[in-house]
Amino acid sequence: MHTKSRRFRLIASVALGSLLPSASVTAQLANASAATLGLAGNATAIARGFGAISVNPAGLGMPGAGFSLAVAPFSVRQGLGPVTLSDLKDVQGTLVPNATKEDWLARVAARGSQTGQVGVEVSEFALSMGHLGFQLSTVAGASMNLTPDMVEAMLFGNAGRNGAPVDLSLVGSNLRAFGVTTAGLSYGRPVSSALGEMALGVTLKYSVGHVVAAGRDEGGSTQSDPVRVDLAFPLVTFDQDGGGFNNGSGIGADLGFQMKAGRVSLGAAILNAFNTFGWNEEKLVYRPGTTILEEGRTATDFEKQPLASAPAEVRQTLEDMRFDPTISVGAAYDIDEDFTVSADVRNRFGDGMSLTPKLHAGVGAEYRGLSALDLRGGAAMISGGVQVSGGASLILGRVNLSFAGAVQRGDMEDATIAQFSLSWGGR
Repeated sequence: MHTKSRRFRLIASVALGSLLPSASVTAQLANASAATLGLAGNATAIARGFGAISVNPAGLGMPGAGFSLAVAPFSVRQGLGPVTLSDLKDVQGTLVPNATKEDWLARVAARGSQTGQVGVEVSEFALSMGHLGFQLSTVAGASMNLTPDMVEAMLFGNAGRNGAPVDLSLVGSNLRAFGVTTAGLSYGRPVSSALGEMALGVTLKYSVGHVVAAGRDEGGSTQSDPVRVDLAFPLVTFDQDGGGFNNGSGIGADLGFQMKAGRVSLGAAILNAFNTFGWNEEKLVYRPGTTILEEGRTATDFEKQPLASAPAEVRQTLEDMRFDPTISVGAAYDIDEDFTVSADVRNRFGDGMSLTPKLHAGVGAEYRGLSALDLRGGAAMISGGVQVSGGASLILGRVNLSFAGAVQRGDMEDATIAQFSLSWGGR
């Protein structure tokens, strides 16, 4: 059964891992401004120009609104934990020692699962003209969760940690992946006020879903006597043979408020105040995802079937893959004309299509005192951990080259994020 042990590890790895690159999403409208990431996301009160479209559309109604354009800004993120990409790289091209496998398994058991995320955000363009803004972006992402028993099976196979077959329950692992393109039209309206400069804003969005996958282990196990391996990982996916990239759609709206009185700025936003996005079930299929390995027999079933055949739990996972409302409030203070400190508190109500933390509370700072360079940094407490960010913009007249990076550490997987944007008239 050692050959079957190796075969089991291969099938488990392929069944759970190979889907990740095929459909990778972090938010509905991509964040087009590297400045926002450089501030650790603390920009609700100060977002301006094209950077306001996805953060707080009221920024388009504040004084100084003009022309700004970003062409193909993009960001990438990856996270894996508690066994990280660095751990995997350390043993690349070698036979993983048992001591290393035991250490990995102990870390997964202590945390309760092995998790992973990948994500890409690309804005085809983001444009602001006065109080109007328009953005077209594509976001893609995937997440997985593996139980300790599943990790043990992938590391040691059904041969067991000590060479003796063991009974393992593989129930509880899951996978979600999706890709969506969204067009957003924003408007910021100045509001007369004796308190200071004030504006309200709205972004109307239309989204088209391209790819989706949702699955969870429904009863996988390894059995020691007689030796037998069962995988049951039912999947709902888009129909790769059906053609077309419109596999779901819907409209939504973001609302925003900003004001500035002297050195103090305040802001608030409700992202997805309403959102009707849903996947088109007529264009989705169900795959049982079963594999049986036993003496003298190997059987698999990944053939597509009507979606109605999918287990209720898997269909519920699909229904939960939507865009949930997020509320954020922020404040900023201009220490002088070149130095601004900002702070945000944000919460997302649901576990829908987002790889960003549900809860965020942080501070950021921007220094603009150098002739051709703006510097930014920030930190935040996030769900299960912390985020630290930094970035800069190289200013070449009206042209800006902006870079930002962030690391997230905590109870969930560790993650790294990088972003680059080329823009005119805004950062």
